[in-house]
Amino acid sequence: MASTVIEAWLELDMRDRQLAVLRLTYPQWTIFYEVFSTGWIWRAVPSWQLSVEMLAAGLRPRLERGNPVALMAELSNQMAIIHDMTGRHP
Repeated sequence: MASTVIEAWLELDMRDRQLAVLRLTYPQWTIFYEVFSTGWIWRAVPSWQLSVEMLAAGLRPRLERGNPVALMAELSNQMAIIHDMTGRHP
């Protein structure tokens, strides 16, 4: 079983592996990437409705970064804001 999972993982290209890691790490967010003439854009949208308080605290209704590492850093910042506000994840 483990070797089947590893083989399936290795068949994914690097972007899809990075996408899988982001989605597993931040399941509260809808995460995807798109290609444009200028390059790849990585996006994340929260899967819940943001309150006025959340927006005022710095949560953003949409994140866009040029690479998955930068998106992960921003998602981590967003989750820290939520944790500071509520003491828990959404």
